[in-house]
Amino acid sequence: MKNFYIGLDLGHREIKLSTLEETNSGDLVVYNSSIKNEAFYKSEIIDQNLFIATLENLFAPLLDTLQIKRIDKIILTLNLPNFQYAIQKGHIIFENNVKKEDVERVIRTAKNFVLYSNQEIILEEPLKFYIDGLQETRDPIGFYGKRLDAEVLFVLCNQAFVKKLREIFKSLNIEVLNLFPSTYVSAKYFLSKKDKEIGTCVFEVGHSTTFIGIFNEGRLYYVKSFDWGAKNIFEDLCIHLKVDMEEIEIIKEEIFKKEDQKSKKTSKKKSIGKFIEKKLKEYFEEMKLKEIMKDIKKQYKLPGGLVLFGSFLYNLRLENFLKNYFEMQVKFPKDELKLFDSEEDLLKFSASTGAALLLREKGNEESFWDKIKNIFTNFFGR
Repeated sequence: MKNFYIGLDLGHREIKLSTLEETNSGDLVVYNSSIKNEAFYKSEIIDQNLFIATLENLFAPLLDTLQIKRIDKIILTLNLPNFQYAIQKGHIIFENNVKKEDVERVIRTAKNFVLYSNQEIILEEPLKFYIDGLQETRDPIGFYGKRLDAEVLFVLCNQAFVKKLREIFKSLNIEVLNLFPSTYVSAKYFLSKKDKEIGTCVFEVGHSTTFIGIFNEGRLYYVKSFDWGAKNIFEDLCIHLKVDMEEIEIIKEEIFKKEDQKSKKTSKKKSIGKFIEKKLKEYFEEMKLKEIMKDIKKQYKLPGGLVLFGSFLYNLRLENFLKNYFEMQVKFPKDELKLFDSEEDLLKFSASTGAALLLREKGNEESFWDKIKNIFTNFFGR
């Protein structure tokens, strides 16, 4: 029997849908599609009926083509400029050796210290554990001692917005299991294991939000988002060229068009490229990105460099500009899972595909614990 897992990335420009199929032989195949978003912006649902209709139009071809009867569960991703972040510590006393429930309990104690009025915690990332205040470990399960301390990173989102999203999907008979930051999910599955270990900065300029995350020792240690994105650049370009936004869309297609190595850039394309780099520098200086990155590099070194997610930076081929500006190596993620037909698809659908992979992972965890439960039930029920 085939299994399907659905992930949805709520981009401000486009909503991206990824359906992961696990075949009978265990192979993974992903089907991707997208639709223009005109129903919500940042953390505001502009038109709820339009949003529902947009989702229905996105889901319908999928259900028909893959002959899926219905979508029961889904994981959502999105990047918002008003995400809030907090690192808190907690501790508990335990008996004998640390168990899974002890880890869950110490994370809950750290959570109690998070001030989140009108906010909902959407991500809990345990950073460090300590046994008896001395031995540091990433996975404390099985360790003997008396006291367990934890340091946890929390990401929070506007509670009313999350509630509204859940209600909208519930009206479609779909349960939203989780909501995560898009770039976090992209990096979780498409940043190499080595890069996550040695210290790497993930960087994404989306339509309306810019996101920075630091991975170190396999965990997300630092996050920051900005209320700025590609939309601002193209509005500036619109004013600079004295054209309307419809004309800008045509220009975007032209400058995003992939060139072969022999073809030369036109003078117009070069001029637009220089203008965009100039505006990027102005915005980066306004956001103090260079200073932020310098402070980050003092703490984490970042030998893995800067890994770029999202289509904007890729389409404009801004690696050299960013390399010179931030004074560090710049690269794009690799499709180590061999799920995508092209690098463009990887960068566009990494978050939605990552959400589908995460849903599969959660399903496998539930199946494992169900099997354990059945074993004990059958054994003690004799």
